[in-house]
Amino acid sequence: MNSEVWNKLAEPFPAGEVQWRVEALSKDKRRALVVPYVDARTVLDRLDEVLGPSGWADSYELLEARDANYAVRCRLTVLDTAKEDVGEGDSLKAAFSDALKRAAVKFGIGRYLYRLDKQWVDHDPDSGRFKIPELNWGEPKPPLEGSRPDLKRAEPAPLAEPPRPLPPEAVEGAEGEPAKPEPQELIDRLMERLKEAGLGKQAALIVNKYSGYGKTPDETRRLYGELRALLKGRP
Repeated sequence: MNSEVWNKLAEPFPAGEVQWRVEALSKDKRRALVVPYVDARTVLDRLDEVLGPSGWADSYELLEARDANYAVRCRLTVLDTAKEDVGEGDSLKAAFSDALKRAAVKFGIGRYLYRLDKQWVDHDPDSGRFKIPELNWGEPKPPLEGSRPDLKRAEPAPLAEPPRPLPPEAVEGAEGEPAKPEPQELIDRLMERLKEAGLGKQAALIVNKYSGYGKTPDETRRLYGELRALLKGRP
């Protein structure tokens, strides 16, 4: 993959394609912690526009399907380079979407979102509406020669998947430590989300009950299920 293709994949999306979701609410529910994202269709459009329909391919492997907890591995191939990542969700569709977007980040699509600070904004507890934050990414980079006209005009904007930092062992090219088993990676990511939601202490009690990741695969599955239930049942 040459640098021109990489830069085109990593270009900001038009602001109209960026969506926002509430990650947490204040006690009075009048303030919301929001993060930006784009859906999987937007990622697919970017791949098609930059590479053409035949310039990339994706494949999936179902890793977990238990009690409305799904985990999927996506292998995304761009030209002659393949990268993988694991996604999760309450439905199979959500897990496939999460896995695709995580794999796409490894090709630069939305990667700079990980440098974005989450923002608290005004929130209406009755309607659920909230103020969309305005973000200043500084001066836009000069457009690449031959890049798409609509992307040349686009203001730099936050994009792609909600920022959940990857664990160090999942970063490609890391040296010195072997990668954790996939169930442990999923539990680590789930713990991060619980801490962000203010449920770190409750989650730690569950983890301690299983002495870490669990001593058997069955214990690991039960641990994951209890952590998911805690996250789904948050106020």
